Amino acid sequence: MSIEVVLYQSLQSVQTLDLPVGIPSSGKQFEDYVVKQLYTSLLQLQGVYRVFPPRHTLREATFSGVYHQFDIVIAQQEDLVSVECKFCGGAHIDQLFATQGKLMDYLKQPHGIFITTAAYVNDEMYYYALAHSIQLICPSLPPVEYMQSKVKNGTDLEHRLGNLRSRIIKGMEPHHLLVEWRNAYLRFQADGYLL
Repeated sequence: MSIEVVLYQSLQSVQTLDLPVGIPSSGKQFEDYVVKQLYTSLLQLQGVYRVFPPRHTLREATFSGVYHQFDIVIAQQEDLVSVECKFCGGAHIDQLFATQGKLMDYLKQPHGIFITTAAYVNDEMYYYALAHSIQLICPSLPPVEYMQSKVKNGTDLEHRLGNLRSRIIKGMEPHHLLVEWRNAYLRFQADGYLL
């Protein structure tokens, strides 16, 4: 199971906590919940992942000499994944700018994931995230990895999702990728796959 799949499932199930938006303690509870879900799910893959406690300061070499705190840090063998969690009613591109600024400061840049409870995320946020290889996870558009985990092997949709994921990793043109991603999600729904 991939980190993106666990994060998306956590995003879906966090609604059962009925946390009020706009209260700082809700954001902290959201982060703690996501870390617990990651730890529980990834623990089954013994030795592959290591999940750090919430709000971890990543003490790796930076250009500025400043260490940055991330809501969640995951070690996957030699690679690091940093996750920023935003429990909010609306997502703003400046939140992605701040995330990218922290990531870029590391000599060996961690893979960035930005997860938000915001019901609406505008296209500019997707374009920016795709252009800078930040995985954007929100309720309105499931990650490609999540859809891949649900589709049947050997289907046309599985092939399309694999190609899309490959093009995202290669950093292809963000506008086209977003159109392709949304079309894949429409096909996912039309083929009867449920979230």
